[in-house]
Amino acid sequence: MVSLDYGKELSREGAMNLRIDIWSDYVCPFCYIGSTRLMKALEETGLKEGAEITYRSFQLDPDAKAGESGPYYRSLAEKYGISDEEAKSRIRQVAMMASRDGLNFTEELFHVSTFDAHRLGHLARKTGSGTKFTEAMYRSYFVDGLDISSKDVLLSIAGEAGLPHDEAMEVLEGSEYSYEVKKDQKDARDYGISGVPFFVVDGKYALSGAQSPESFRKALERARDGKLG
Repeated sequence: MVSLDYGKELSREGAMNLRIDIWSDYVCPFCYIGSTRLMKALEETGLKEGAEITYRSFQLDPDAKAGESGPYYRSLAEKYGISDEEAKSRIRQVAMMASRDGLNFTEELFHVSTFDAHRLGHLARKTGSGTKFTEAMYRSYFVDGLDISSKDVLLSIAGEAGLPHDEAMEVLEGSEYSYEVKKDQKDARDYGISGVPFFVVDGKYALSGAQSPESFRKALERARDGKLG
Protein backbone atom coordinates (compact mmCIF):
# COMPACT_ATOMS: atom_id res chain seq x y z
CA MET A 1 0.00 0.00 0.00
CA VAL A 2 1.25 3.44 -0.90
CA SER A 3 1.40 6.03 1.85
CA LEU A 4 1.62 9.71 0.99
CA ASP A 5 1.29 12.25 3.77
CA TYR A 6 -0.57 15.38 2.72
CA GLY A 7 -1.71 16.54 6.13
CA LYS A 8 -5.29 17.66 6.69
CA GLU A 9 -6.52 19.98 3.97
CA LEU A 10 -9.89 21.68 4.35
CA SER A 11 -12.16 22.94 1.63
CA ARG A 12 -13.84 26.31 1.82
CA GLU A 13 -16.88 24.63 3.34
CA GLY A 14 -14.75 23.09 6.07
CA ALA A 15 -14.89 19.52 4.76
CA MET A 16 -11.75 17.58 3.97
CA ASN A 17 -10.85 17.49 0.31
CA LEU A 18 -10.27 14.21 -1.45
CA ARG A 19 -6.71 14.06 -2.82
CA ILE A 20 -6.03 11.93 -5.89
CA ASP A 21 -2.55 11.48 -7.39
CA ILE A 22 -2.30 9.91 -10.83
CA TRP A 23 0.99 8.73 -12.33
CA SER A 24 0.45 8.61 -16.08
CA ASP A 25 1.92 9.26 -19.50
CA TYR A 26 0.23 11.21 -22.26
CA VAL A 27 0.83 8.42 -24.80
CA CYS A 28 -0.58 5.67 -22.57
CA PRO A 29 -4.01 4.59 -23.86
CA PHE A 30 -4.91 2.92 -20.58
CA CYS A 31 -4.09 6.15 -18.76
CA TYR A 32 -6.68 7.98 -20.87
CA ILE A 33 -9.23 5.22 -20.38
CA GLY A 34 -8.53 4.97 -16.64
CA SER A 35 -8.71 8.73 -16.16
CA THR A 36 -12.05 8.81 -18.00
CA ARG A 37 -13.42 6.06 -15.77
CA LEU A 38 -12.19 7.81 -12.64
CA MET A 39 -13.97 11.02 -13.66
CA LYS A 40 -17.15 9.05 -14.22
CA ALA A 41 -16.85 7.48 -10.76
CA LEU A 42 -16.26 10.91 -9.20
CA GLU A 43 -19.43 12.22 -10.82
CA GLU A 44 -21.47 9.18 -9.77
CA THR A 45 -20.34 9.46 -6.15
CA GLY A 46 -20.84 13.22 -6.04
CA LEU A 47 -17.19 13.71 -5.09
CA LYS A 48 -15.92 15.42 -8.23
CA GLU A 49 -16.27 19.00 -6.98
CA GLY A 50 -14.19 18.40 -3.85
CA ALA A 51 -11.54 16.26 -5.54
CA GLU A 52 -8.02 17.64 -5.87
CA ILE A 53 -6.42 15.75 -8.74
CA THR A 54 -2.69 15.88 -9.38
CA TYR A 55 -1.27 14.29 -12.52
CA ARG A 56 2.30 13.14 -11.92
CA SER A 57 4.87 12.48 -14.61
CA PHE A 58 5.75 9.02 -15.88
CA GLN A 59 7.42 8.16 -19.20
CA LEU A 60 6.70 4.83 -20.81
CA ASP A 61 9.78 5.30 -22.96
CA PRO A 62 12.25 7.61 -21.20
CA ASP A 63 14.79 6.83 -23.94
CA ALA A 64 12.68 8.36 -26.69
CA LYS A 65 14.55 11.32 -28.20
CA ALA A 66 13.09 14.80 -28.37
CA GLY A 67 12.50 15.88 -31.95
CA GLU A 68 12.32 12.31 -33.24
CA SER A 69 8.97 10.72 -34.00
CA GLY A 70 7.72 7.76 -35.98
CA PRO A 71 4.73 5.45 -36.32
CA TYR A 72 3.63 4.03 -32.96
CA TYR A 73 2.89 0.63 -34.48
CA ARG A 74 6.52 0.33 -35.56
CA SER A 75 7.88 0.96 -32.05
CA LEU A 76 5.30 -1.48 -30.67
CA ALA A 77 6.40 -4.14 -33.15
CA GLU A 78 10.05 -3.65 -32.24
CA LYS A 79 9.38 -3.66 -28.50
CA TYR A 80 7.47 -6.97 -28.51
CA GLY A 81 9.11 -8.65 -31.51
CA ILE A 82 5.91 -8.84 -33.53
CA SER A 83 4.97 -7.92 -37.08
CA ASP A 84 3.74 -4.48 -38.07
CA GLU A 85 0.32 -5.96 -38.86
CA GLU A 86 0.05 -7.59 -35.45
CA ALA A 87 1.07 -4.32 -33.83
CA LYS A 88 -1.64 -2.50 -35.79
CA SER A 89 -4.13 -5.15 -34.69
CA ARG A 90 -3.25 -4.53 -31.04
CA ILE A 91 -3.79 -0.81 -31.53
CA ARG A 92 -7.22 -1.49 -33.05
CA GLN A 93 -8.14 -3.69 -30.09
CA VAL A 94 -7.28 -0.91 -27.64
CA ALA A 95 -9.26 1.55 -29.78
CA MET A 96 -12.28 -0.76 -29.56
CA MET A 97 -11.85 -0.94 -25.79
CA ALA A 98 -11.72 2.85 -25.59
CA SER A 99 -14.87 3.18 -27.70
CA ARG A 100 -16.84 1.43 -24.95
CA ASP A 101 -15.97 4.39 -22.73
CA GLY A 102 -17.06 6.87 -25.39
CA LEU A 103 -13.51 7.60 -26.60
CA ASN A 104 -12.75 7.66 -30.32
CA PHE A 105 -9.11 6.69 -30.74
CA THR A 106 -7.34 7.18 -34.03
CA GLU A 107 -5.11 4.32 -35.14
CA GLU A 108 -2.54 6.73 -36.63
CA LEU A 109 -0.42 7.41 -33.56
CA PHE A 110 3.13 8.69 -33.17
CA HIS A 111 5.90 7.26 -31.03
CA VAL A 112 7.36 10.35 -29.36
CA SER A 113 9.24 11.66 -26.37
CA THR A 114 6.84 13.07 -23.77
CA PHE A 115 9.48 14.81 -21.64
CA ASP A 116 8.66 18.34 -22.85
CA ALA A 117 4.94 17.62 -22.56
CA HIS A 118 5.43 16.60 -18.94
CA ARG A 119 7.43 19.76 -18.27
CA LEU A 120 4.48 21.79 -19.56
CA GLY A 121 2.25 19.63 -17.39
CA HIS A 122 4.06 20.93 -14.33
CA LEU A 123 3.43 24.50 -15.46
CA ALA A 124 -0.23 23.56 -15.82
CA ARG A 125 -0.24 22.17 -12.27
CA LYS A 126 1.30 25.38 -11.00
CA THR A 127 -1.37 27.50 -12.70
CA GLY A 128 -4.25 25.27 -11.57
CA SER A 129 -4.93 23.85 -15.04
CA GLY A 130 -3.45 20.37 -14.60
CA THR A 131 -6.61 18.39 -15.33
CA LYS A 132 -7.66 20.59 -18.25
CA PHE A 133 -4.17 20.36 -19.78
CA THR A 134 -4.00 16.58 -19.37
CA GLU A 135 -7.40 16.07 -20.97
CA ALA A 136 -6.36 18.31 -23.88
CA MET A 137 -3.15 16.31 -24.28
CA TYR A 138 -5.04 13.02 -24.40
CA ARG A 139 -7.49 14.32 -27.01
CA SER A 140 -4.70 15.78 -29.12
CA TYR A 141 -2.72 12.55 -29.14
CA PHE A 142 -5.34 9.81 -29.17
CA VAL A 143 -8.23 11.46 -30.99
CA ASP A 144 -6.54 13.99 -33.28
CA GLY A 145 -3.39 11.93 -33.85
CA LEU A 146 -1.03 14.88 -33.30
CA ASP A 147 2.70 14.74 -32.67
CA ILE A 148 2.80 15.95 -29.06
CA SER A 149 6.57 16.27 -29.11
CA SER A 150 6.23 19.22 -31.52
CA LYS A 151 6.67 22.60 -29.84
CA ASP A 152 3.99 24.15 -32.06
CA VAL A 153 1.52 21.42 -31.10
CA LEU A 154 2.40 21.75 -27.42
CA LEU A 155 1.92 25.52 -27.52
CA SER A 156 -1.48 25.04 -29.13
CA ILE A 157 -2.51 22.56 -26.44
CA ALA A 158 -1.20 24.88 -23.74
CA GLY A 159 -3.33 27.68 -25.16
CA GLU A 160 -6.39 25.43 -25.24
CA ALA A 161 -5.83 24.67 -21.54
CA GLY A 162 -5.47 28.34 -20.70
CA LEU A 163 -1.74 28.41 -19.96
CA PRO A 164 -0.05 31.79 -20.48
CA HIS A 165 1.59 31.71 -23.91
CA ASP A 166 4.80 33.46 -22.85
CA GLU A 167 5.30 31.14 -19.86
CA ALA A 168 4.64 28.04 -21.97
CA MET A 169 7.11 29.26 -24.60
CA GLU A 170 9.71 29.95 -21.93
CA VAL A 171 9.35 26.41 -20.58
CA LEU A 172 9.72 24.84 -24.01
CA GLU A 173 12.68 27.00 -24.95
CA GLY A 174 14.52 26.18 -21.72
CA SER A 175 14.81 23.37 -19.20
CA GLU A 176 12.37 24.51 -16.52
CA TYR A 177 10.52 21.73 -14.66
CA SER A 178 13.00 19.06 -15.78
CA TYR A 179 13.80 18.37 -12.13
CA GLU A 180 10.11 18.05 -11.25
CA VAL A 181 9.49 15.54 -14.05
CA LYS A 182 12.44 13.43 -12.96
CA LYS A 183 11.39 13.65 -9.31
CA ASP A 184 7.89 12.38 -10.09
CA GLN A 185 9.45 9.40 -11.84
CA LYS A 186 11.85 8.78 -8.96
CA ASP A 187 8.95 8.93 -6.53
CA ALA A 188 7.16 6.34 -8.65
CA ARG A 189 10.15 4.00 -8.42
CA ASP A 190 10.45 4.60 -4.67
CA TYR A 191 6.77 3.72 -4.21
CA GLY A 192 7.21 0.56 -6.31
CA ILE A 193 5.19 1.88 -9.25
CA SER A 194 6.42 0.15 -12.39
CA GLY A 195 3.48 0.78 -14.72
CA VAL A 196 0.77 3.31 -15.38
CA PRO A 197 -1.86 4.46 -14.83
CA PHE A 198 -1.42 4.34 -11.08
CA PHE A 199 -3.92 6.07 -8.81
CA VAL A 200 -3.46 6.97 -5.15
CA VAL A 201 -6.49 8.24 -3.23
CA ASP A 202 -5.72 10.27 -0.11
CA GLY A 203 -2.27 8.75 0.10
CA LYS A 204 -3.72 5.44 1.31
CA TYR A 205 -5.74 3.65 -1.34
CA ALA A 206 -3.89 2.56 -4.48
CA LEU A 207 -5.28 1.30 -7.78
CA SER A 208 -3.23 0.18 -10.76
CA GLY A 209 -4.38 0.09 -14.36
CA ALA A 210 -7.57 1.12 -16.12
CA GLN A 211 -9.86 -0.13 -13.38
CA SER A 212 -13.60 -0.40 -13.84
CA PRO A 213 -15.77 2.54 -12.75
CA GLU A 214 -17.10 0.29 -9.99
CA SER A 215 -13.59 -0.27 -8.60
CA PHE A 216 -12.98 3.46 -8.62
CA ARG A 217 -16.30 4.08 -6.89
CA LYS A 218 -15.43 1.64 -4.12
CA ALA A 219 -12.02 3.24 -3.53
CA LEU A 220 -13.52 6.74 -3.50
CA GLU A 221 -16.29 5.76 -1.11
CA ARG A 222 -13.81 4.03 1.17
CA ALA A 223 -11.66 7.16 1.28
CA ARG A 224 -14.72 9.35 1.90
CA ASP A 225 -16.01 7.09 4.66
CA GLY A 226 -12.56 7.04 6.25
CA LYS A 227 -12.61 10.82 6.47
CA LEU A 228 -16.09 10.86 7.92
CA GLY A 229 -15.09 8.26 10.48
